[in-house]
Amino acid sequence: MDVVAELTKSRTGKHASRKMAFIVNDEGEIRELSVGEPCEECKTYSKGEARKLAVPGIGRNEYLVTVRLVKNLRNHVSGEIIVYDTRMEPVYRAVYRKLKIRKTHGDPRYSWIPRLVADKLKLYVKRYNLD
Repeated sequence: MDVVAELTKSRTGKHASRKMAFIVNDEGEIRELSVGEPCEECKTYSKGEARKLAVPGIGRNEYLVTVRLVKNLRNHVSGEIIVYDTRMEPVYRAVYRKLKIRKTHGDPRYSWIPRLVADKLKLYVKRYNLD
């Protein structure tokens, strides 16, 4: 499975997009995936750069987490956090809107992962609704 990591802006500068990928294990350790080849067709907006990341083999107690954040003209940030298991199937999805992170799909036993990633990214969160 290939994952895209990007930091782009629109031509007018009104919107910005950020995509990241992490590997989280059961002990709570987080590794960010950053090595990859440049990819021009993967970009959401015209300014900036994007990379296509090759995901290494994920261990038994590890999860791949993809984060997509978009900032609009009024500096409101929204996005989503998706957790994949070792078989690269999505097992949990949460959205970040209006300074809240809430669950949309998935098994509640994975709810600790979006909270951990949000803390690592230093996202300002007023409320979690993950269970």
